Amino acid sequence: MNSKHRVSIVIPARNEIESLPAVLEELSGLAAHEILVSDGHSGDGTPDMVRKLGHKVITQRGRGYGMGVISGIEAATGDVVTCVDADGSYDPEALSRMTALIDEGYDAVFCSRYLPESGSDDDTLIRSLGNWLFTRLARRMYGVQLTDILFFYALIRKDVLLSLDLECQDFSLCVEVPAKIHMKGYKYAEIPSFERPRLGGVSKVNAFTDGVRILTAMIRLKRKLTR
Repeated sequence: MNSKHRVSIVIPARNEIESLPAVLEELSGLAAHEILVSDGHSGDGTPDMVRKLGHKVITQRGRGYGMGVISGIEAATGDVVTCVDADGSYDPEALSRMTALIDEGYDAVFCSRYLPESGSDDDTLIRSLGNWLFTRLARRMYGVQLTDILFFYALIRKDVLLSLDLECQDFSLCVEVPAKIHMKGYKYAEIPSFERPRLGGVSKVNAFTDGVRILTAMIRLKRKLTR
């Protein structure tokens, strides 16, 4: 991964001791500026394992996926940031293509599982339908031109992220980030990527509960952005 930018890889993690060692080993070969684990108060020894492997770990403020991401962004020392899931489902090959576009002048690059030459080995019918719905809602409500709004695999300039004043503490952050990037006029692109099967552990996503939270957050965000 050659880039003129310093890439910080942030990994929000809670009780991911089964999958995280393999993820860290794979990412270590990318020559990123840093790999930073944002721990969500794990009870399975995840932070100690990360330190033993020689990587940085912080304890996130508050609880929830969104707070893990926000805490990681604040602690990152690179000038561009990507968030990688701790379950091994994100394909690191996409990072080189994302950094190339950032080098060309884009402020943010998002990955999609629904573009040509992309796909998923970890999607379900319910998740796919929910993502289809929220992607179209985001396009109608905010004008966001993306095909996979809930797949938060992206590379974004840190100064852009800090300018967004992120607030969502849960998975709603996946919508908040691209919505605010679009509304603020930043330059962004989308590339195809592939979602791999989870390496281990248990998914923290609840399709119904998180779906309701995301919809509520989208309505609240729309009202705030159009005041």
